[in-house]
Amino acid sequence: MFPRSTEYAIRALVFLAAQAPGKLSGAREIAEAAHIPMPFLWKILQKLTAKRLVRSFRGVRGGYELAKSPERISVEKVVREMGYPTMGQCLFGYPKCSRRNPCPLFGLCSETREKIASTLRTTTLKDMARSVA
Repeated sequence: MFPRSTEYAIRALVFLAAQAPGKLSGAREIAEAAHIPMPFLWKILQKLTAKRLVRSFRGVRGGYELAKSPERISVEKVVREMGYPTMGQCLFGYPKCSRRNPCPLFGLCSETREKIASTLRTTTLKDMARSVA
């Protein structure tokens, strides 16, 4: 459903959300636990840090942690920050897809799309971390 980079970002963030507050996790630890190849993870962590979803600390005891508490970060925010459009947008890319100006899939997908968008908005990293713990 999402590009691989978005999926990997969610996995990494859920791993960090499951950690005790204040615990820093190294990139290798995240990669192994979340099953993310290191080259992908470096780029993802850089982007997540730039988007202020993650904080990074350098040095021997450095690592990564969430920049906000996990209950304040929705999955929808992660998806949006990774550059992937939210599910509320037209699957065909129509700029004004609506009941008045529907794409070929509007009628078939609008209810499902809204349920998915709502779920992404209301599900937090804390919720996801709880479900995998």
